[in-house]
Amino acid sequence: MAAISFDPSINVQVNQKSHGVLVEEIEGLIRVHKNGHVERPPIIPIVPCTATSGVTAKDIVIDKFTGLWTRIYVPNYSDKMSLLIYFHGGGFCVGSAAWSCYHEFLSGLASKAGCIIFSVNYRLAPENRLPAAYDDGIETLMWVKQQALSGSNEHKWWLSQCDLSSLFLAGDSAGANIAYNVATRLGSHGGTSASS
Repeated sequence: MAAISFDPSINVQVNQKSHGVLVEEIEGLIRVHKNGHVERPPIIPIVPCTATSGVTAKDIVIDKFTGLWTRIYVPNYSDKMSLLIYFHGGGFCVGSAAWSCYHEFLSGLASKAGCIIFSVNYRLAPENRLPAAYDDGIETLMWVKQQALSGSNEHKWWLSQCDLSSLFLAGDSAGANIAYNVATRLGSHGGTSASS
């Protein structure tokens, strides 16, 4: 933003990063411009991936091309643990696995439930319309399967503690819709587990 004064009594604001005509807005959440640019104000703080007491957390890129990534939470347990794949809410158009509310909730859930949690940061609309979020859910499961089959040393820190025969999908709001659609797709194709 730059302020230009033509007259001391007039203060004109000039936006140097104009994205053109605003075509859609949900006030306080999202603004869509005619040129396709999307603005999302920071309504909830984004937090770095930090470990909490008894839980190791790490961000992992699943697909560099699409930008798909997940935040993994692994509690300090000696037994094999179930895997919970979690999709955040946000009406398919806002939200992040790095939002403070999800980071705190899922870190606590991993610790109390004794399960490994993948918090999926799927692609958002309107830039990536459905079924992109569903595709990201499937891709996450296929990535888990690929890591299990390859015996990846890079991912041994969570994979060695994971019981892939006990896998769950969950989410809130739009995330619950994604979990449902991913499960439906898997069921209709005969693959109901990451180990099959």
